Amino acid sequence: MNREKLTPMMQQYLDVKDENPDAILFFRLGDFYEMFFDDALLASRELEITLTKRDAGLEEKAPMCGVPYHVASGYISKLINKGYKVAICDQMEDPKFAKGIVKREVTQIITPGTFTDTEYLKSDLNNYLLSIFIHGYSLNLTYSDYSTGEIYFTEKTFLSKSELYNFLQDEIDRISPNEILLNDEVTSKFKEKIKRDNIFLNPYLSDNLREINLFKDLGEYFSKNFKENLKNFLLSNNISDYTSLKKILQYLVVTQKINLKHINNIKLYNNFDYLILDESSKRTLEVVKGLNTFSKKGSLLDVLDKCSTSMGSRKLKKWVESPLVNLNKIYERQNLIEAFTKDLLLQDKLEKILKEVYDIERLVVKISNGSVNPREVYSLKNTIVNSKKIKEILEIYKNDYLNSLAREFIDLSDIYEKIDALLIENPPVVIEENRIIKEGYSEDLDELFKIATEGKNWLLDFENKERERTGIKKLKIKHNKILGYFIEVTKSFLDEVPDDYIRKQTLVGSERFFSVELKDMEGKLLGSKERALTLQAEIYNGLKDYIAVEIYRIQILADKLSNLDSILSLAKVSNLNNYVRPDFNQEGFIEIKNGRHPIVETYMKDEFFVPNDTFIDTDKHMIHIITGPNMAGKSTYMRQVALITIMAHIGSFVPCDSANISLVDRIFTRIGASDNLSKGQSTFMVEMQEVADIIDNATAKSLLILDEVGRGTSTFDGLAIANAIIEYIAENIKAKTLFATHYHELVHLEEKYDSVENLTIAVDRQDDEIIFFRKIIKGFTNNSYGIDVAKLAGIDDTIINRAKEVLYVIEKENEDISIDLNKEYIREENHNPEIMNFIDKLKEINILEISPMEAFNLLNEIVNKSKELQ
Repeated sequence: MNREKLTPMMQQYLDVKDENPDAILFFRLGDFYEMFFDDALLASRELEITLTKRDAGLEEKAPMCGVPYHVASGYISKLINKGYKVAICDQMEDPKFAKGIVKREVTQIITPGTFTDTEYLKSDLNNYLLSIFIHGYSLNLTYSDYSTGEIYFTEKTFLSKSELYNFLQDEIDRISPNEILLNDEVTSKFKEKIKRDNIFLNPYLSDNLREINLFKDLGEYFSKNFKENLKNFLLSNNISDYTSLKKILQYLVVTQKINLKHINNIKLYNNFDYLILDESSKRTLEVVKGLNTFSKKGSLLDVLDKCSTSMGSRKLKKWVESPLVNLNKIYERQNLIEAFTKDLLLQDKLEKILKEVYDIERLVVKISNGSVNPREVYSLKNTIVNSKKIKEILEIYKNDYLNSLAREFIDLSDIYEKIDALLIENPPVVIEENRIIKEGYSEDLDELFKIATEGKNWLLDFENKERERTGIKKLKIKHNKILGYFIEVTKSFLDEVPDDYIRKQTLVGSERFFSVELKDMEGKLLGSKERALTLQAEIYNGLKDYIAVEIYRIQILADKLSNLDSILSLAKVSNLNNYVRPDFNQEGFIEIKNGRHPIVETYMKDEFFVPNDTFIDTDKHMIHIITGPNMAGKSTYMRQVALITIMAHIGSFVPCDSANISLVDRIFTRIGASDNLSKGQSTFMVEMQEVADIIDNATAKSLLILDEVGRGTSTFDGLAIANAIIEYIAENIKAKTLFATHYHELVHLEEKYDSVENLTIAVDRQDDEIIFFRKIIKGFTNNSYGIDVAKLAGIDDTIINRAKEVLYVIEKENEDISIDLNKEYIREENHNPEIMNFIDKLKEINILEISPMEAFNLLNEIVNKSKELQ
């Protein structure tokens, strides 16, 4: 492209585009944001808007498309949701007074992790931006929700590469960021995985990572609170490397191009401060997303979230994803929940007030950048009023926990009084043409608006007077920004227009005029109204500045309101679903009486959920091998034990008659079949990788939920692996384990280990029908009832009958064959030496330390060797 031939405006456009090559450029032209060339082609396709052309000074016109500036947010949100980056280029001067081409600058760069438009953000979800910095065998990461000002930091040192990336993957799964910033040391393999997860990926800004001075280079963008809190944070926690924090703040400054006054605090966290749930456990237990819905519906979060505010829903999601392991903090939540469950009237009072509370947590970003409108400021005032009502209600109750909660509510009466003295009731969103300041606040403003108001009355009188004087009944006094005030007369009455009217504009069906009298009043009207609106804007800007200084206090109030809302939600769910307060023990056992699955029972309408007891410890009831048919309830039972344990750690009450829970550090699950074809991994490969992760990371304080381990390969291979895994858990890890299986041979492990106990599902057969009681009982079964389950599922009777015939033949042929997994095999002198050597070689292999691919190669070698020796 020959730029010398371009029009000046197009040259300006391409100069700005060159500075933002990876963003779709929204270029302001009058009342539209326009896009040109490749951006226009892309945007027209993604936004489904008309593609046109514009003269650019070249032989061919440039592709062009655009959107009205006042509705641009909707189009921007669509592009952001599709994973694009948008640069907003605004006019920096009034075109009327521009000398030459209008000056334009990029005023904001919007990315998936920095989008703040509350009209399009999901109200119950945080919008996180994550920054990762890896250096050698250490990492630090920072994540922030720019829309609320939250910011969190953690670091890990002296990790192996596998530990480092496992930790990183768990954190990404937990945080669920919409955008990730990272340095070059993050492996390309991991970057590809992030891309496959559809997370917007950005490399660190190109300047030297170590040369960013947070206070010197970026200090002007921060509040005084943040600077002080950051210094204390770094000193008190002895943090030497916080590159991820520097980079995330630098990125926000560069993209938002405004101050960060609403970022006031930084929180240090350690993943061991919480019960760790990896991605597999969160997914299979449906903690925050349903397996079939891929959304909140059908999840534990869906069951527990009865919050009245968006702030509460976001806070509760954090609690559900990060259950506590600190008993004192758990007891704090339990005590408050118990207080509310005992007083339904109190619950109802507070819920009604909370429904009137505005999302002030997300309002702070607008207060910070000065874009908060009068309606939102008025909502802040009402929220302060409602928070005071909540505080007064909590104070009058004779309950120490409620009184303590009341004391946490910060007093913002000064902000309320300032807003109340200035803003009218229910002010409009837009202030350009409307009054928003109360009468009596400013005498000068009152006088100017009085002139403007009287001017309107004068115009009405003038219109009536001119109709009577001229006899033109349809004569009208109108106004627009270009012509000002004018007299409009239709063509049919032109003969009656008086001589003192001066022609101003000719239209198809009418003529427009003005008179000396109207022109004189126009000067007074427009002058007074313009001065009134200017003065009003100055007063309102002063109010915004006043509120901006108090952002930190507003955020404290938002935090307390969201905490209360989350606690009330858990209390409400407890009352609705008949949950009980769980006890905790230090002895390491989990005892649940008549436990129920919180999700399943919620969605069961007409059926009665069959409850089950659980007792699992670190001694004689450490590992439960659960046998029984599919569809009988094994998986539901195991999941409910895990979910009740998670709920207890959240501080929530739980679905059962009683529960006594020991704190656990992690919950691992291996449930269901899945594959990863994009990485060339089969179902069995994924299964073995998940099991390997469990073996590597589980401790004696963990809870393991293993379902059908080993079923992805041949019967004998799978049985051998399942047997070896249980033995390893019993002898080495010693973790509380629920192990469901169709390998009935494994029940013999109860005889070998005191810590193993057999459980099964109660089943009855009546005539030719199978009945599932869904009750867990001690013992085992050697029948999987597979054909019966197939019949229940609706398989054709012809197939069912043939299956029975085939099963009879198989069982007859194998009735004398049995496998004793506890038998010790020893070398006999008359054994083939080659066989014995091969057996010795096998004994030296630790199957738990080899990779899945090595295991496949080993199995292949065994098969080939057996063929040679036949």
